[in-house]
Amino acid sequence: MRFPVLPTATSPGGPEIDEAAAFRLVDYAIAHGVNYFDTGWRYHGGMSEVMLGKALKRHPRESYFVADKMPGVLNPTLEEAKAMFRTQLERCQVEHFDYYLLHAVRSVESYKKVYEENGVLGFLLEQKAAGRIRNLGFSFHGDQETLEYLLSRDTKWDCALVQLNYHDILHEYVPPTFILKNFNSSPAQPRWVLEKMTASGIPLLVMEPLLGGRLARLNKKSLTVLQEEHPQASAASWAFRYVAALPNVLTVLSGMTYMEHLQDNLRTYAPFEPLSEREMTTLRRALDIFITGANIRCTACGYCMPCPYGVDIPAVFTHYNRCVDDEYIPKSERNADYEKARRAFLVGYDRSVPELRQAMRCTGCNKCTPHCPQDINIPAEIDRLSKFVEQLRKQV
Repeated sequence: MRFPVLPTATSPGGPEIDEAAAFRLVDYAIAHGVNYFDTGWRYHGGMSEVMLGKALKRHPRESYFVADKMPGVLNPTLEEAKAMFRTQLERCQVEHFDYYLLHAVRSVESYKKVYEENGVLGFLLEQKAAGRIRNLGFSFHGDQETLEYLLSRDTKWDCALVQLNYHDILHEYVPPTFILKNFNSSPAQPRWVLEKMTASGIPLLVMEPLLGGRLARLNKKSLTVLQEEHPQASAASWAFRYVAALPNVLTVLSGMTYMEHLQDNLRTYAPFEPLSEREMTTLRRALDIFITGANIRCTACGYCMPCPYGVDIPAVFTHYNRCVDDEYIPKSERNADYEKARRAFLVGYDRSVPELRQAMRCTGCNKCTPHCPQDINIPAEIDRLSKFVEQLRKQV
């Protein structure tokens, strides 16, 4: 999903993919044993499937697996779903999908409407019988009732894509306040999801092993704990080793935008060694001091874009989270480092986000929130950051 984008790109979700860099990543990945490639209808503004098709077409078909998804969130009719599926095969330049998922299943109601009442599941099962889908599964973002409903169906699921990471499993998972206020039920606890899926025996594909990149950018105190154990190991490698050792895990997804990401992940898994008991103790200690509450749970996926008023939502959140993780958030004016932190935050903000795309341009229209997989109350967070920046600018 996370192809490199050109320097002129205005958002992580934009369509301006750097084709040459993407080709280099795919070529290097295949040459070093990576064979599972995940894409989706809306990724990179609809260009991910096209780019992946171009990149993989240059390699023997038997050397890779392609995973794509039916965007049920768009509530497609049967005819629309058929057209989407045909388009996906054309974009990816393949005659079949090795893995095909019902994308982001959130509720029993939405599942029934699209896949049962509209007949989309029946169509996908027909495609599987015809050989155009080799493994059929679902990606899950819902509550306990929804997962139990999916597992109770007569459908033989070949795989499931679930969000698992050491933060959500080892730490007390608390749903965002926005979810608790605006939805009838809370998201299923990751620990419960893991237990339920382990009992089902369905092979697991893991998404968000880095919690949207946050576990790769631990704050300084947490990172120091890990580096005392393994000075050369990245924070990301700890997260990847943790999830890969969980029961029934078939593969782990990673949005590798840069060659350094790919090479680091290859070192992590070649060869793969599960975390030892001593390493698990170290990881728990690092997690205990990881400052999670101040972060915004944004993965920079770009689903919220484009903003009708020009705000680059992922860039705004990314800058703020980076400053939180690096302990560079200006706090009290009485703090000796306050002025240094204030200037660093503002300079970094202006460099990362052009003025016309900053938080102050948000009108609170709320068109972004329904598209956020992390269920962030985006207007509220943007408003909070806008006021925070305004306050910093007023101080001399």
